[in-house]
Amino acid sequence: MRSTVEDLTTRARIRDAAIALFGRDGFSRATVRAVAADAGVSPGLVIHHFGSKEGLRQACDQHVLAQTASQGKEKADPSSTRHLIQDYLNHPGQYADEIAYIRRSLGDESDAGNAFFDAVVDQTQGIIEAGIEAGTIRDFEDVRSTAVIIASNSLAMLVLGRHLSRALGTDSGPGTDASETGGISPDLLRQLTLPALDIYTHGFYADARFLDAARDALQHNNATTQGREHAP
Repeated sequence: MRSTVEDLTTRARIRDAAIALFGRDGFSRATVRAVAADAGVSPGLVIHHFGSKEGLRQACDQHVLAQTASQGKEKADPSSTRHLIQDYLNHPGQYADEIAYIRRSLGDESDAGNAFFDAVVDQTQGIIEAGIEAGTIRDFEDVRSTAVIIASNSLAMLVLGRHLSRALGTDSGPGTDASETGGISPDLLRQLTLPALDIYTHGFYADARFLDAARDALQHNNATTQGREHAP
């Protein structure tokens, strides 16, 4: 888990230990006592700083979401893209706990899990709107729905990392093992980065025929539905 030198307080050490444990064992199985043991503190000190296990999880959510927001801003800034990619390629292990935590959050069918996904979508929408204003992202008719699609695609890469590596036959050797990188090895990142950015930059279809066909179908359906609603 990435933490700055200034952030390595007792509270931060407990939080980072919890992120690693929650990601590895899940939220229901992990205990305050286990978090305390991994952080090298007493269970009472965990409760002193966070109030409860739920309060600890909320702090972990806030920290991981802050990290993803920072990465998202870098992705929206072309001048920062090189640094972000190189940092992951050089230090993939430091992202492993964060990726595992996100994967657990997305699979957690609870209010907290729902809130985590919603927060990622909100962040993505903010990034898109900032990019539109800056001229690095084109304008969309429905920014919110676009944010849901982009966020879902990005999160799917984290959740399906093992399957992506298997399908592409990327290296899983020393230093790139899924347990060390959260399932996103440097080789996998190398193989997917340019194709993903190519799709986002140039699109997938050669022209607007599929878009026009879908728009016509939806408009026809809307007209038919409205006609039924107003029929005597």
